[in-house]
Amino acid sequence: MSDENMEKDPFSWGYLLIGLVVLLALPLMHVFLAWFEFYL
Repeated sequence: MSDENMEKDPFSWGYLLIGLVVLLALPLMHVFLAWFEFYL
């Protein structure tokens, strides 16, 4: 049972982290592009 929990936890946390990164990256992409335009 411990093995199943150990296997499920990383996957669930991984998906949650990926979802948060995607949600944060989408709006931040415009910010990074704007910064590049200002610097370049």
